[in-house]
Amino acid sequence: MLHLVKDLSPEQRLAIESLIGRRLQDDEGLFIQTSRILKEAPAGEERVRAYDQYLGHLDMLAGRAKDMPDTDLDAIIDEACYHARHSPS
Repeated sequence: MLHLVKDLSPEQRLAIESLIGRRLQDDEGLFIQTSRILKEAPAGEERVRAYDQYLGHLDMLAGRAKDMPDTDLDAIIDEACYHARHSPS
């Protein structure tokens, strides 16, 4: 849902400014989208297991690239960053 700041009521504007922590400018727009939390984050031992599994997965991925020259890895990372920043939304 898109809102123009200039069209907000004073109460709405104050509430949003308090949420984002800064004053809004009249020429700004707000895109508001709700989302659902699909699952609570794990806690305790389950969290430790999930983190260990994540690190193991990263180690496996790093193992695939262990014989690649650093310049090739840097080029791949640069290309991925470029595409992430310049891909159409």
